[in-house]
Amino acid sequence: MPSNPFAPPVHVPLPSELADKPALMAWLGLSQPELNKIRWYSRRMYHHFNIAKRSGSTRQITAPDKRLKYLQRKILPLLDQLYRVRHPVHGFVSGKSVKTNAESHLRRRYLLNIDIKNFFSTITQNRVVGLLESIGVSSEVAEVIGDVCCMDGRLPQGAPTSPVISNMVCFRLDRELMAFAKKARCIYTRYADDISLSSHQPMSIVFDGIVPSAGNLPRESLGAEIKNIFAKNGFELNEAKCHYADKHSRKRVTGITTNEILNVDRRYVRNLRSILYSVEKDGLASAQSKFSALGFSGDLWLHLRGKLEWIRIIKGPTDPVVRALIVRHNACFPTRAITVIPTEEEKRDRACWITENKNGQGTLFFLKGIGLITAAHCVDGLSTVEVFHPSKHSNTFSATVTHIDSHRDLVVLSHSVPSTEYFELTGSTCVVGAGDAIVAMGYPSWGYGDPLNVRPGVVSALTVKSGVGLIEVNQKLSPGMSGGPLLDATGQVIGIIHKGGPTEPRDFAVHIDVLRDWISAIVP
Repeated sequence: MPSNPFAPPVHVPLPSELADKPALMAWLGLSQPELNKIRWYSRRMYHHFNIAKRSGSTRQITAPDKRLKYLQRKILPLLDQLYRVRHPVHGFVSGKSVKTNAESHLRRRYLLNIDIKNFFSTITQNRVVGLLESIGVSSEVAEVIGDVCCMDGRLPQGAPTSPVISNMVCFRLDRELMAFAKKARCIYTRYADDISLSSHQPMSIVFDGIVPSAGNLPRESLGAEIKNIFAKNGFELNEAKCHYADKHSRKRVTGITTNEILNVDRRYVRNLRSILYSVEKDGLASAQSKFSALGFSGDLWLHLRGKLEWIRIIKGPTDPVVRALIVRHNACFPTRAITVIPTEEEKRDRACWITENKNGQGTLFFLKGIGLITAAHCVDGLSTVEVFHPSKHSNTFSATVTHIDSHRDLVVLSHSVPSTEYFELTGSTCVVGAGDAIVAMGYPSWGYGDPLNVRPGVVSALTVKSGVGLIEVNQKLSPGMSGGPLLDATGQVIGIIHKGGPTEPRDFAVHIDVLRDWISAIVP
């Protein structure tokens, strides 16, 4: 056992409900006989089940019964008031996740992942009580909390209060690892029992000067200082999950690849696709049997849904890979369909694309009910062009000029872009007037890594030139934005960017009604 890991005591303001035992018992609606029952028969008040882990193995969850869960949820906000979240802690913290944890280590050249062995079961009831006493909670109150929140003298993985208690127990561990990381010039984060240290330089101090080769490594490879930090805080390292990655190897933090961008391992995606294929080909019952034969005892759909949600968290709901997987999932499980509701920003980003050809660079966008739209001068003299989205500029698609009107400076293209790759904007039916707020979007002089350029402004005037209705705007429209959409305050398309730039005295967009009238005249 560690020697008093909670000294010296640090007292924090206590909620009134934790002032004494009667106050806490009244807050919980808990009688002494019921407390005695919980103390003596806590094991009977929990049930055990396995859930699938991302690795494919299972994790045992110990969940309390309805009454005990109610009591723990009553205690939870009181414990939240006692815990002061440290910056490197990302597990079980509001506003943080495995994604924010991985982001802390993005593009770092060297990475060390460490796992605490038997994390929750290592935290005994005595440690919980001692922790609470060290921050000013009376021993009677601390014992009540320990009785209600622990099972068989240990912290159960599955109780609502276990996450915050585990973070509180790790408070000193976090402080010491933060100090160590600062000295080692590393970034330190912790997500529950997953600990990561990263740096742009080889972490010789972590290994006492002898830096091992990339890969799994025995805990003996770690330096004495870092091993001592865990030991004196009452934790043992899991040797099977100690991994070091150098600048030449793939780096993953809590299952997320962090080399250049946050991403999910390709093997993980392939595994999900193989499960979907099995359901599509043979049906759910047959796929479930195959899955069970591999040693998995859970519900296949729940496993599939968990994997899909994980990918969606990391890559985002609008990512083409995610959308394609959701489409396949919904076809397999129409009564359990996943609804993807992208933000307006996500819609706009995936609606606007780029073409680069002999005429230069232009912006295109997908318009609901019409198709792929751009300015005619962006594709002048060409029958086909290549289009791409900046998020993956190497992935190009062919687009063919279907209808073109150079006088109106409008073109509609057919294309080979899969429906999962883009969103469509909606054309406005509202009347546009001078002074109305608008937004122009496009990719002026686009370079790798440049986001969609969004320029707010107002309508200067409505005018007609050579019989074409135009919207004049007060903001400058740079080369490369031609063909992009002009949106009103509601996010609907009111025009197609036509002319502008530093050499132009005025900036115009073709009115959406011009496009509608033209399309209705040429399409039966």
